[in-house]
Amino acid sequence: MIIRILCLLFGISTIVAAATTATPKEQLHQLELQIEKLQQQMHNTRTKYGLLQQQLQDSEEDIGEVARRLEILHGTLIDKQHSLTNLHNQQTTLQDKLVTQRSQLAQQIRSSYIIGHQNYLKLWLNQESPFIIGRLLTYYDYFNQARIDQIKEINSTLQSIKNIKQTISSETGDLNSLVNNQHNKKNELEVNYKKRRKILDKLAKTLENQDQKLNQLKDDKYQLQALLGTLKEGFKNIPKPIGWYNSFVKLKGRLPYPIEGKVIKNFGQPSIGYLKWQGILIKATKGSKIRAVAWGQVVFAQWFRNLGLLVIIEHGSGYMSLYAHNQSLYIKLGDWVNAGDVIATVGNSGGHKTSALYFEIRHQGIPQSPKQWLR
Repeated sequence: MIIRILCLLFGISTIVAAATTATPKEQLHQLELQIEKLQQQMHNTRTKYGLLQQQLQDSEEDIGEVARRLEILHGTLIDKQHSLTNLHNQQTTLQDKLVTQRSQLAQQIRSSYIIGHQNYLKLWLNQESPFIIGRLLTYYDYFNQARIDQIKEINSTLQSIKNIKQTISSETGDLNSLVNNQHNKKNELEVNYKKRRKILDKLAKTLENQDQKLNQLKDDKYQLQALLGTLKEGFKNIPKPIGWYNSFVKLKGRLPYPIEGKVIKNFGQPSIGYLKWQGILIKATKGSKIRAVAWGQVVFAQWFRNLGLLVIIEHGSGYMSLYAHNQSLYIKLGDWVNAGDVIATVGNSGGHKTSALYFEIRHQGIPQSPKQWLR
């Protein structure tokens, strides 16, 4: 096993060395191909366990993608609801404005009637004083123009109400469509969960005793070491911002927790057989947001055996943080993230039953107690 991993790493380092002149985008693509090759070797579909792991990956990746789209859909749905509420408020305001405008127009008509409802010709023929006639004509012009302006305002308000009603109708249709889409996505999610449950039952039967589980966990451990070696070599020649290497070390004891929740497994605690936990397991509600603990570059963001949907962030000077068993991923390989950025949501991928985040901090590939780093 170790010889196979060393051969794999040697092959990768040779390829990376030959690609040092390639652009960062090309280097990332080459790295993706190497990771894909490693993943295929891990599945080893000639065995029942490898085949089931491949099926589990497909199922959990589908769940992650549907859950991610469902979250985006939910956000859009909330925005549409707010937009619809604002439109209804605007409609109410315009209706009130229309009542006021009609009242003002009625007052103007009454005022005009009080002054006199004679026409212009009668005013000229009634032999009144020219001064009085001129004043009455001025009043007529004033009230007529006021009525015209008020009628224009009323028509404008009526048109605005009509437009808003049409917009409300359109927004309501969009909202109903979003609700239906959300309902369909939830149903799709449930189907995927049932499919995953059947695969887990088959996996449990495949690993009937503790020795089999121990051997698989040992193999998973070696494969993770191989992956970290691959990532270290692959990102060695990709340009980094000046001065970023020294920032992470200064954060020891001050890093925020990636998520709020109860720590149910601690670093160094016995796992299976002689194996021990190399990080901490934080129980949290499925779908809760997971945040990066520090600034760095995403060097891995996909499914990995036993760890499920996994995110690895490089922080420089050989330091990496690992976030495993996620439900869905919000970042991709090569992305730069800041402390507090949402990178994933809590799940139970990797074949686990409990929704929790598995979190590690490693230096030069060696696990360190996360609690020494977390505040």
